[in-house]
Amino acid sequence: ENWLGWIPGFYSLAIFANVYLMLPMFQGSDKVFRKILVPLAGLQEMLMLSDAIKIKKAMLRDLHPERARKVRKAIAKFYDDDDDESDPTSLKKELVSGYQGLQMTATGLFSRKKKKEHPTETTSLV
Repeated sequence: ENWLGWIPGFYSLAIFANVYLMLPMFQGSDKVFRKILVPLAGLQEMLMLSDAIKIKKAMLRDLHPERARKVRKAIAKFYDDDDDESDPTSLKKELVSGYQGLQMTATGLFSRKKKKEHPTETTSLV
């Protein structure tokens, strides 16, 4: 520690590194984990599987069951095809077409809109 203190800016750099790693707004710890530690350990496949499980749980928790089923089918179709991964435009077109299909099927789930009743003089406000 005695010789590290003589390096100009060492403690400032250490403080900034800690702030970057700790504050959630930067997501520094997640970036270091995913970009440095996981590749060093060779666990990319395990990380992808873990992320897929988290996404599925969130989808089942947050979406209507029928909508979640359609989203799962669209995701499975997107990953099921053997396509040329080097062509990003074809992947983008496939993703956009799947998203547009989901939007068209979602209109049936949300079509039951209630008409807003305007208050009259006799409407109870309590």
